[in-house]
Amino acid sequence: MGMDVYGKNPENETGRYFRASVWGWHPLAEYLTEVAPDLIGKVTHLHSNDGDGLDQADSVALASALQRALTSGHAEAYVQAREAAIAALPRLTCQFCEGTGTRTDPVGVSLGYAERGWCNGCDGKGDREAWEASYSLSTALVREFAAFVRHSGGFEIW
Repeated sequence: MGMDVYGKNPENETGRYFRASVWGWHPLAEYLTEVAPDLIGKVTHLHSNDGDGLDQADSVALASALQRALTSGHAEAYVQAREAAIAALPRLTCQFCEGTGTRTDPVGVSLGYAERGWCNGCDGKGDREAWEASYSLSTALVREFAAFVRHSGGFEIW
């Protein structure tokens, strides 16, 4: 699942369509809120795909704010700080094997994990990364979105 973002009146192919998985969209949306809170605050349903978005003028203004953040190094610093914060999070006890590394619940038994001494939730380690580690953000994604919104003629999130 992901967010499909469509240009309302695209100037070119770049402004026609942007897509991010939910694992990439939510961190991007959080970054948009940091970089341009007044603009992105106009998008009431930023984290859902119900057609909300911005008009052309606000899209161009958002693109300019993102370009300034990319040029100044703010975007890269944000991505690095985010990655460091996630790396510092403690690992979580696996909910499927309760930290044993072997999944013995009915699903684990039916799939043969119990006999093999393995758990598919943690790869047999007994713990796993925090959920936040599943969500990623890169300056490349910020750059791609900035180009999209600049040429979108306004956008809608579906």
